[in-house]
Amino acid sequence: MAKEEILKRLKELTARFEDPKIKRRFKEYHKTLQFIFPDINVSMYLKIGDAEILEVAEGAVDAELSVTMDSSVFFGIWDKTESPMAAYQAGKLKTKGEVPDLLKLQKLLV
Repeated sequence: MAKEEILKRLKELTARFEDPKIKRRFKEYHKTLQFIFPDINVSMYLKIGDAEILEVAEGAVDAELSVTMDSSVFFGIWDKTESPMAAYQAGKLKTKGEVPDLLKLQKLLV
């Protein structure tokens, strides 16, 4: 259940690119973001290319950015009941990648 719900929510991000601010922020931006959910043993990825989502799928890929968190943390961040920064500081969310890219993606996800 959690796996399908996470995939559904990641696919919903496509609609956020209709916002002109998001479109400008991600123009000429080409990155892959890997999400790892150890509590449910699932990995998913999101490919962004020139202000649009090219692909959202389950699996492990070679990604420029990686975010590891339990599914409950993902849902908390998505529902705005948990702060991504507080989760990061508490060690509930781990990232790999360049800080500017991570900050840019935070704007998309939150």
